[in-house]
Amino acid sequence: MKQDFLYGTVIKLTREDTPETIERNFAQMKDAGLDTVVVWPSAFWWEEKKPGYPFNTGKVVLEIAQRVGLGIIMELAGQLPMMEYIPDFQMKDEYYAVDEKGDKKLKAASFGYLNYFHPEVNALICEHYKKTALAYRDCAALIGYDVFNETMFFSYDAYTMAQFCGWLQKKYQTIERLNAVWERTYTDFSQVSYAPWMWMSIMPAADLGAFRKEATAIYLKNWCDAIREVDGKHPLIADNIGSMITNGTGVYERPQDDYVLKETVDEIGMSFYPKLVTGCTPPHTRWNTFDAFYAASKREGFYISEMQTHIQALFNPTTCVRRYELKQWCNEALAAGAKGLIYWMWRPFTKGLQTAGRGLVDYQNKSTPRLAFAKDFAELVTQTGALKPIKSKVGILFDGRCHDFQICYTKCYKVDQNIYLNSLCGAYEAMWHAGVRCDIVKLEEIQDYQLLILSNHIVIGEKTAKVLIDYVKRGGVILCDGKIGIVDELSMLSAQLPGGAFHAAMGCAFIDSDYEGLDFVCKGNAYNGFYGRDLVELTDGEDIGSFADGMPAVVEKRLGKGRVITVNTYLWYSQNQKSGNAEAFAAMLAEAFALRDITVSDPLCVRVSENEDAYFAFVFNYTDVSVRGEIKGYGFDSEVTVAPHDVTVLKREKN
Repeated sequence: MKQDFLYGTVIKLTREDTPETIERNFAQMKDAGLDTVVVWPSAFWWEEKKPGYPFNTGKVVLEIAQRVGLGIIMELAGQLPMMEYIPDFQMKDEYYAVDEKGDKKLKAASFGYLNYFHPEVNALICEHYKKTALAYRDCAALIGYDVFNETMFFSYDAYTMAQFCGWLQKKYQTIERLNAVWERTYTDFSQVSYAPWMWMSIMPAADLGAFRKEATAIYLKNWCDAIREVDGKHPLIADNIGSMITNGTGVYERPQDDYVLKETVDEIGMSFYPKLVTGCTPPHTRWNTFDAFYAASKREGFYISEMQTHIQALFNPTTCVRRYELKQWCNEALAAGAKGLIYWMWRPFTKGLQTAGRGLVDYQNKSTPRLAFAKDFAELVTQTGALKPIKSKVGILFDGRCHDFQICYTKCYKVDQNIYLNSLCGAYEAMWHAGVRCDIVKLEEIQDYQLLILSNHIVIGEKTAKVLIDYVKRGGVILCDGKIGIVDELSMLSAQLPGGAFHAAMGCAFIDSDYEGLDFVCKGNAYNGFYGRDLVELTDGEDIGSFADGMPAVVEKRLGKGRVITVNTYLWYSQNQKSGNAEAFAAMLAEAFALRDITVSDPLCVRVSENEDAYFAFVFNYTDVSVRGEIKGYGFDSEVTVAPHDVTVLKREKN
């Protein structure tokens, strides 16, 4: 039995819309095979002030949707607070978020200016959300609520800092412990304030970074509780932008934590805009984005809450979306575990920064090649339903503390702020080119994987080390590169390097660092190192690869039924920086450990997903010419021909 796939689009309702125009648009959507509409905004402050205000328009919309046969998600927060939960007539100067200097945040072109920890702001939002749910909860067409689209907030005001102090007290318990870690001299948690001083300890900044991400769960829980108090039937959705793994420091500054978001709402969604002014996001990054977000969903599936449909704005022609691009993106998302896809958006903007931008239909509501594709894709998702990606044999370990700490270590010295994330993405890319798709994993998931990659995993404490060692003893293989286990969870330098608490499993001891002589030979094959290298001496490990000066480049340590392999240079970071040849090393690993569960002739790319009844092989051709190749694995043993820039979906029933 297949799981239903929500498939639809966002409609931005305007003052000019009438019941007749709305019904015409809904009928056109239904004819295109769509079954869901996200309605934005969900409150209509421009409507006539009579009983039911400002939700009467919304009720009419829901009635029309029921008549046409569409489900509705009400978008409660879509980046225009003054048109949503705090209209201008309720706004006060004290409601603004403030920056580090104490100035009001007025630079945002659309949102991010409200202080969600201000008690009056919180009360107004909760009250509005509750009224919204009361107004719409009994409407038959209602599917759910999107409670926050593209989460974003931080402020340095007194209310937010008080929340930070409470968070610190819960973490450290005593002020003496905080002082020891922070190298400060407070006598009470109420005295704690933030200043970006990291000379003697990075923890003030690292803790603030961690709190900023977790703060989303604090204020968002209040909003969700307000809705659930009056409507416990309809699911609550919230959205982030892309993946926190692939988006880098821009997302960190919002901040965004996909895992935290999943703990707060029923379903998580993603805004996905691969066509940028600077060009199109490459396929491997798109796959990585979806796989990372699927991991954050607890592998339960996620929504594409906004799928890019067309140009961003008037003077951004390179963001034009072609039919084949939309086909690639939608199939990539379906194969990666999306259980719903919403196009952003139905029709182009008629006002504002993105005037004439976006749209499945054109500015006159006429069909486009993108709408024609959407209708074709509706047929596919009707057949497949929501799919689950087949688990990979390789996991790439992610720990948010490594990211928090790395940002602190690099920020002051103008070093790449994304070394950690770029290393993870480099590993994903190199393995992808070698025909091996990887899963992004958290520590509690690693036992399910044959090979585990730790790249620049700088934070390893006793608990983490215990889990890693148990994994290896049971037969797992860990591949380390870059800086491993340099500090513990409180940023204290480890007593033994590399690895810290994991040191005994690594088979070597750290001597020094260098930035020259990075190339190495491993098992007769030459590879390029990158950025830097660690000079180590063997303890009880075996040297299976050497630098030109004879120092160990690759060390293998057998432990129980498994092994730990340590590459003493920045292997995967080199792939992300387009230096070195990490792909060749990845191909060697794929052969040595039989990591490919399905193969297809180069340059085609393939991944397999499933529902309860069948397997589906998605075969992508990202080249300019038609490609004929052979696919093997999961019973898909046949030849396949894929047109240029196209995707072919093969189905095999389960026995």
